[in-house]
Amino acid sequence: MVGVPDVLQLCLAWNDAGLAVRGVARGVGAQRWCHPTRPEDSDGLHLWIATRPTGDSHRAGRFCRRLALLPTGGGRTADKPVAVAAQIPRTSEPPADLPPDAIPMVARLLADGWEIDACINAAALPGWDPREIPRLGFFAALVDRRLGRVPCFAPPEYPWDGDPTTWIELELVP
Repeated sequence: MVGVPDVLQLCLAWNDAGLAVRGVARGVGAQRWCHPTRPEDSDGLHLWIATRPTGDSHRAGRFCRRLALLPTGGGRTADKPVAVAAQIPRTSEPPADLPPDAIPMVARLLADGWEIDACINAAALPGWDPREIPRLGFFAALVDRRLGRVPCFAPPEYPWDGDPTTWIELELVP
């Protein structure tokens, strides 16, 4: 996209058990600000997922979830990767709480960024039923203290952080 730094590579895969995500950030430096108690502001890969996309509602509902996949900040010494649910502004009905251990992940810190591999289990995705609804509303952004919020699929000025109509729709092809 024009006007957005090309710093994030994103790969997705799915099966009945959930969604696999790989994010590689390069060019973001070695400084990371990852605080699980402040996920909206933390450096990492942020995902917006709607398991029952309608395409016409400007407000996220109970089948929408925002996840912050942070390369550090977890564990007793805050050096482990951690996945936390983050708020979606103007949500009409929030999703159920994120079950513990529903998103196993690993991360590797790089001199100029990080790599994250995560498996988002179906338990973390309210309404996940790819056989009944073989599509997802989806959005991703890199959050970085130095670069700010770097969206993947829409210009920075769009209200993608809280409006599901600005998210792309993924077809879940077997």
